[in-house]
Amino acid sequence: MRGGPWARLFEREPALFAAGLRAATIAAALWLSLEVDLRWTSLAKDATVSVAGLVVPTGWWSSPALLWLGRALLWGGAATWLLGHARTIRLIAAWATALGMLTLGSLYWENLPWFRHKFVPPLWLLVVLVAGEHARTEPGQAPRWVREGAVFVLTCFYAGAGFNKVLTSGGRWADGTALQLWLWRLGDPDSMVRAWAIADPRVAAGLATVALGLELATVLLVPLPRVRPWLAAGLVALHVGIDQVLHIDFRPMIVLVLVVLLPWPEWWQRRMARV
Repeated sequence: MRGGPWARLFEREPALFAAGLRAATIAAALWLSLEVDLRWTSLAKDATVSVAGLVVPTGWWSSPALLWLGRALLWGGAATWLLGHARTIRLIAAWATALGMLTLGSLYWENLPWFRHKFVPPLWLLVVLVAGEHARTEPGQAPRWVREGAVFVLTCFYAGAGFNKVLTSGGRWADGTALQLWLWRLGDPDSMVRAWAIADPRVAAGLATVALGLELATVLLVPLPRVRPWLAAGLVALHVGIDQVLHIDFRPMIVLVLVVLLPWPEWWQRRMARV
């Protein structure tokens, strides 16, 4: 194991990445917490679809008290986690933040049928960061597995989306029919891309194929660090396109993709060394 790839996970690196990831993930979680609105309820309350739904009575999912409890845990825990210095206080605040995000994400999943997956990556990134808080390191250091764990979270999210499409629809998903239906139903009527894709199946098929190929290619994020910036550029372009045409807000995910996949800590350290 010594000198192998597994040993590298337990090496120490400057805590700059972990600190930046914590700030970005908390910002994404707080942004998403404002989207939770129980007035949008549309799912049957006997249909449990979230993790927390397995342990919390279904009758609670329309309770404003649970909504505000989740927000209090998330916002209060996040502020304390960011500003606290005592290790015990930081650990409690980190767990409170993750629990608040789990509660709000579950409320969103139980009450809304659309775009619930936006809550998944921030939650699991918080879990990785909470685990990192338990690691014993020197001040200013962090275990490298925090960075690689964050990459693994995004890999599972995007590659899982791609493989799910392949497993459920096979290669037919890339023929563009599903994309045309989405664009016809939810796309911006003034968008030229929407008009082209609906009018020409070849355009729809091309866009769908590129999107599916990009999602499947994210399996390379873990073993090939050099491709991470290139795939980050592709994922950002994908999210910007979705935002412009379908008006689905993926800005929190854009931030997380850039923070996790770009080697910005190394860029910053080289710049500071030159200065």
